[in-house]
Amino acid sequence: MDIDSLRKKIDALDSKIVELLNERAKIVLKIGKIKKRNKAQIYVPNREQEVYSRITSQNKGPLTNECLMAIYRELMAGSLVLEKAIKVSYLGPEGTFSYFAARQKFGSLVEYVPVRGIDDVFRNVAGGRSDYGIVPVENSTEGGIRETLNMFVESDVKVCAEIILPIHHNLMANCAKEDIKRVYSKPQILSQCKNWLASNLSNAELAEVSSSAEAARVVKNALKSDRDGQFYAVIANVEIAQQYGLNILYKNIEDNPNNITRFFVLSKEYGEPSGRDRTAVMCYIRNSPGALLEILEPFKTYNINLTNIESLPTRKKAWEYCFYLDFEGHASSETVQKALNELSKRCFDMKILGSFPKSD
Repeated sequence: MDIDSLRKKIDALDSKIVELLNERAKIVLKIGKIKKRNKAQIYVPNREQEVYSRITSQNKGPLTNECLMAIYRELMAGSLVLEKAIKVSYLGPEGTFSYFAARQKFGSLVEYVPVRGIDDVFRNVAGGRSDYGIVPVENSTEGGIRETLNMFVESDVKVCAEIILPIHHNLMANCAKEDIKRVYSKPQILSQCKNWLASNLSNAELAEVSSSAEAARVVKNALKSDRDGQFYAVIANVEIAQQYGLNILYKNIEDNPNNITRFFVLSKEYGEPSGRDRTAVMCYIRNSPGALLEILEPFKTYNINLTNIESLPTRKKAWEYCFYLDFEGHASSETVQKALNELSKRCFDMKILGSFPKSD
């Protein structure tokens, strides 16, 4: 069979795919009407997980599972927009890791709202100015993100999903490495590259800014107005280079090659069980001997895997602390409910932050 004949087959399949996609969209619109009538959540993480699991289990190639998931991510984002105009807040400006985490979860069709701080993401969701928010919660190198965890002490928004994003840092500038006088990035990124910087740019000044995208903006403006701007560099993700007109000098300069950040999707509600879930809680305990051990015992009793624990000041009284915990299982399951009932008896206050599907 020649190329023209094969292309005609592709054209026929494309026509059928478009027809089927629009048939799917019509059903989505019907579901949207039912959700609106029942005042139900538009984004349903457990259903999303179910769709991804089904399509990857049915995949026989040659397309990879990653390729299929990327296609369905945009398809499902388009379906969300058909049901309702969606706004998603993230720590801006455009080009931050939070932005790319948001795009990984919601695709390109929703409206993205960049904000100046993690606290603003929480406030936008709590105040209804955004439907969802994206915040970093944990990094494999740096540990828990304190700004995010502290906001859970103050806010009543929920966690409905998580995003796992591999993090790679790149040095970019419009000069040679030996000419660099100053390196801009956010504090966490500079910390994650400190060994590389010490070995390769020991004489350069390190300048902290609020985000890697802000660093690129500062350097781009300096290139236009400051004579020394041509000797400034940025550490950021690879997409920043094209966006801000910078050259990538060195790729993947992070000290830990397995550098991963976990992000939470914030909502006013959390979802139904997916079968592979985590739950996050905030526990307020009295400052007394053995208090921490007491809140950990229920997890051992009910054989629940505790995946993270962080202590945080309550900000209400000096030396008074609360604990952030997340663990495997959904808050609605019988075993987890038993553990949470025991846990609540050992705290003077406990807040369930959310249950959400585990992200691979």
